[in-house]
Amino acid sequence: MEQAKARSDKNHDPRPQQEEEIGDVPRVRNLLLRSMCAVYLMAFVSFYCQAEGLYGDGGILPASRILANGTLKERLSLLQLAPFVGLGHGHEAIDLLCLVGATVAFLGLISRAHCRLLSFIVMWSVYFSLVQIAQSFRQQADHLLLEAGFLCILLAPTRLTDRRHPMEAIALLLLKWLVFRFMFASGSVKLASGCPLWWSLDGLKRHYETMPLPTSYSWYTYQLPDAFHRLSTIYVYLSELVVPWLFFAPSRTVRRFAVWWHVFLHLNIIGCGNYGFLSPLVLTLLVALLDDEDELVVWVQDRLAVDDTRRRAGRGRTAARQTNSTDDSADRYGGRLVKAISLLMVVGSWLCFSVGVSKDDGQLTFQPTFTQDQYLNMMQTMIRAAPLLVFVLLVKQFLKLLSSQDSVGSLAEGMRQFSKNLGLLISTIVAFTVFFMSIVPHSRLLPSTAVTSPVMTRAYGGLHSLYVVNQYGRHLTKMRPMRREIILEYGDELNGTWHEYGFQYKPWTVERAASLPYGWLHFPRFDFKFYDAAGSKSDAQKWIYPLVQRLLDHQQPVLDLLDSRHVPAEAPRYVRTSLYRFAYTSFADAAAGGFWTRERLTDYFNVFSREDAHLRDKLRQMNFRTAAEQSSSGGGSWNWLLRWLLDAVRRFVGAIEGSYLLIGLFVAAGMVLYTQQQQQQRVGQST
Repeated sequence: MEQAKARSDKNHDPRPQQEEEIGDVPRVRNLLLRSMCAVYLMAFVSFYCQAEGLYGDGGILPASRILANGTLKERLSLLQLAPFVGLGHGHEAIDLLCLVGATVAFLGLISRAHCRLLSFIVMWSVYFSLVQIAQSFRQQADHLLLEAGFLCILLAPTRLTDRRHPMEAIALLLLKWLVFRFMFASGSVKLASGCPLWWSLDGLKRHYETMPLPTSYSWYTYQLPDAFHRLSTIYVYLSELVVPWLFFAPSRTVRRFAVWWHVFLHLNIIGCGNYGFLSPLVLTLLVALLDDEDELVVWVQDRLAVDDTRRRAGRGRTAARQTNSTDDSADRYGGRLVKAISLLMVVGSWLCFSVGVSKDDGQLTFQPTFTQDQYLNMMQTMIRAAPLLVFVLLVKQFLKLLSSQDSVGSLAEGMRQFSKNLGLLISTIVAFTVFFMSIVPHSRLLPSTAVTSPVMTRAYGGLHSLYVVNQYGRHLTKMRPMRREIILEYGDELNGTWHEYGFQYKPWTVERAASLPYGWLHFPRFDFKFYDAAGSKSDAQKWIYPLVQRLLDHQQPVLDLLDSRHVPAEAPRYVRTSLYRFAYTSFADAAAGGFWTRERLTDYFNVFSREDAHLRDKLRQMNFRTAAEQSSSGGGSWNWLLRWLLDAVRRFVGAIEGSYLLIGLFVAAGMVLYTQQQQQQRVGQST
């Protein structure tokens, strides 16, 4: 009885609770969630900028085609609710979802009050609905965002001002596991594919030339000596095969070393190619590797916290330092560990790739000292070991979770504790289910390690249909020996002059000003898809048939996806697609011309016209309706006021290029945060 009374008095004593609240600020959680809102904002705005041309009724792959005739899985989308608000399945409903998602993400970025569990449920649900109708334009970045967004639902508190909740450590560990899987999969497939360019360490140089949407930074990097590119390829192998194991290191210094290593890698990726929000998303996931007392985390959190919690955090920092003195003393060898790890990576790389100096020209030479079979054997061990390591860490966190549960002092407290534990139980089951199902795609990196259990593969298929668990690493398996580009051309005579449609982001001309543009944080799906098409057979790219039909119909939403300076004034009679070979120029050639040289190889598709029977048969097989058929069928939208508002927003936003729109939004968010901080400082000084 006395012990129960003592526990009850301790629970009702406000001072220990206040001290715990002051010294226990979940900065990493808060920073990661705010950063995820920024990534969601990039994704929603990028989707919005291209939605009408890609998925509208006059777009390439109308969403209505999937929502009406797709499978049950494909029709699972919030867009099914559009008729209830007076909108059809056209671009207005898609615009509404994009604007709702972007608004929630922007508010979560600038306001702690809106960065909460409900916000992440809304953002995930909306983006899932958009990815459902993405069809051929769905990309790996969409899968990674949805998987990370689902884990953030487990991490997010009811309010961002809440203290730590028991699931926080498990959710952060699953985020580490996600970024580990993504990076490790990206690296393991390169050498496993047997591509001679990756084995000769020339793959990265070729990648600068053949990546989907290169930039001028990529061209300048390509001009560097071959020895630099081979050293860079070794650096990439270390980044994707060795450094990810440091994500789970107990030493804070070692994990910080892994973070900065990958920050350098992904900043270069952002500079080299227009991958949109993919690298910012990976950088956001890397925040899970940091600790609450990391200097960068403290500095950022102090500038994002604009209410009294910042003052509490500031008062609690001394207490936090005292409570973490044990951790600091345990990590006093962290700097030595980083030096030892760095030395091992240098020596290991030197031995594995037989680094030497050529007697002829004095250049560095590289030659792998291991065979492909030896590499595959090592990969089998690493693929099997990684889930075991994470499982042990998960069990450890779960045992900590059980030991941290409070005692029950009364019936009312017991009911409250039961309701909390019920939610905790559900969250824990979901977390462990996601982990075990993620083993299936991870094991498929090699055929010899693939999980063959029908139960697990069927369960994984169910979660993958929701994009909660996904497979990565299917890109860059075999480097393309040369760059091929599909060029769209139009003309009014078969034997006359053919003119080219211009593109906004992908290479299509040798003119210097338009050949290597920057998209920055904007993700141009339309241009990106041509990279996939150029590396495959034309029969596999069925979306090109609707594209050709829209160009023949001169549909403005599709024309807006192209460079407006290089489109015809009226509908052409004929459209064809040509396949070109593109190659980087040298420094000397670029001074007199542009970044590219090109050579026409062959026709990618035959010449099409409106009366072409083959084109009409292909469109009929896809249940595709022409503009005339859509206009005759009518719309079904009765909410004219909402449609007018959405069209007015699109007319205003449509005049702004996607990358500039995103830059403007982030500048506005920064100004709002700065204004909030200044106001809070003035209030603090006055009090």
